[in-house]
Amino acid sequence: MVDITWTLVIQIISFLLFFLAFRRIFITPVMRTMERREENITALLEAAEERREESVELQERISDRLREAKSEASRVVEEAEEEARRRYEAIVSEAREEGDRVLAEARSTIEEERTRALESFHRDAVDLAQIISEKVLTRQLDEKERHVLEEQLERRLEQSRR
Repeated sequence: MVDITWTLVIQIISFLLFFLAFRRIFITPVMRTMERREENITALLEAAEERREESVELQERISDRLREAKSEASRVVEEAEEEARRRYEAIVSEAREEGDRVLAEARSTIEEERTRALESFHRDAVDLAQIISEKVLTRQLDEKERHVLEEQLERRLEQSRR
């Protein structure tokens, strides 16, 4: 069987004392340092995760603001285009109205000139007819005959105009 001697007991006690001393001097501080490092790493990982979440949230807010800015820019452009279209239509409308007014004035002026020319032509034609008839008849027409002759000439002129 196994002989247990005092040497073995002393070696076991020495080993236990050495182990306790080693544990107290080296293992416990190393374990505390490892725990602190682990806590520190865990805190850093949590902070990094928070920063990542904040970054994602910030990126979403930036994306939202960018969409809002694009939407606003699009709305402003549409409003500007609509305003330009309204101004264009107003200018075109004014130009048409001015053109119509100028055309109406021109037609009115032409009609007045035509009427004056016809009246002048009538007077000249009556005077010419009177001169011709006086020459042909070699006498002066009295007022009544002249009036009858003017009416006949005017009727013929009206018929020729149609």
